[in-house]
Amino acid sequence: MSEIYGWVKNIVIFLVLTTIVTNLLGKSSYKKYVNLITGIVLVILVISPLLKLFQLDKTMDYYFTTNSLLAEAEDMNDKLADAEDNQMSAILKEYKEQIGKQVSNLLEGENLYLTDIQVKVDEDENNSTFGNLLSLNITAGYIRKETKKNSVNIDKVDIEDIKIGEKKEKDEDKEKKLLTPSEINIKNLLSDFYNMNPDNINISIQEQ
Repeated sequence: MSEIYGWVKNIVIFLVLTTIVTNLLGKSSYKKYVNLITGIVLVILVISPLLKLFQLDKTMDYYFTTNSLLAEAEDMNDKLADAEDNQMSAILKEYKEQIGKQVSNLLEGENLYLTDIQVKVDEDENNSTFGNLLSLNITAGYIRKETKKNSVNIDKVDIEDIKIGEKKEKDEDKEKKLLTPSEINIKNLLSDFYNMNPDNINISIQEQ
């Protein structure tokens, strides 16, 4: 008898609480979701004596716990995958920065300084060439050594070479400007250093 009284009491209390919450929500868009959830809970409360009678409550607890663990495991796998992606992105970023530093040091040895560089590597982990350097786009300038005060700076002779067309070309489909001897030298230097095709190295030495 006490079990029946407790069962009815739980249902009445739940209905009262549901009515209060529903009234507080008013015409909120969440009301239909609350009604759905409270309806499911009410059904469980109503049939709970039958569940205990046939010992189905333990079965429901088992499946509920199993599904919860599976959901948590899936969520953990997603987080691990995201962490691995972020870690790989950080590694590739550091790798590109190291290449930029190497190129800067090589240019300094040729009396040049690096102003801009774009490094492209194979980022597909499924490729056998993953991590290989694909292309370099470099912009550099000449290092001008200052002489004594009030003296005149002496420019490199090779920068006075005649070029065909002085307009900067931005589109790859346009005719490429002729390379200066210094640019050809740097292309060959980087090609040998990184063991890559010179055609994949684009360099522009800015005159000042």
